Amino acid sequence: MNNMTFFVHTLILLLLQFVILDNIQLHSYVYINIYILSIYILPYRFRNVLTLLFGFLLGLIVDLANHTGGIHAAATTLLAYLRPYLLTLLLNREQLDEQQGKQKISDTGYFFKFVLVGTFIFNVVLIISEAFTFRNFSITLLRIICSTGVSIFFIMAYYFIALKRRKKAS
Repeated sequence: MNNMTFFVHTLILLLLQFVILDNIQLHSYVYINIYILSIYILPYRFRNVLTLLFGFLLGLIVDLANHTGGIHAAATTLLAYLRPYLLTLLLNREQLDEQQGKQKISDTGYFFKFVLVGTFIFNVVLIISEAFTFRNFSITLLRIICSTGVSIFFIMAYYFIALKRRKKAS
């Protein structure tokens, strides 16, 4: 995936987030965050400082659009920081060496694990920052689990429809 294609996918993900997904109301228990897929599909050899800056700016754009006061910026910055560690944790050394010459993870199973762990961490930070209390922690935990599950569904749907299909065609 070249830089222009990555930029176009990031814009599409942000538009989907702002125009459609932010307007879906599910009793405030579920937040659908598809825009974090932009962090997941960054090229493997992308510099860590640039990844952090990209994650912060991505979250800041969402915060400015949703008037959420920095919680998306905090969660996406943490996700961008943890990205290389998650890749190292979830892929073995052979797969990491193989990925260094490629733009993205090609194995769907490892990508799903990567998205699952990353989205869970993102939602923990986002929802606990929003709640800002441990009172009614069972409801907060339910919101984290539901938001993670629904977000993963939409992320994987976009991945298979827009990214994986494009790869097979080329």
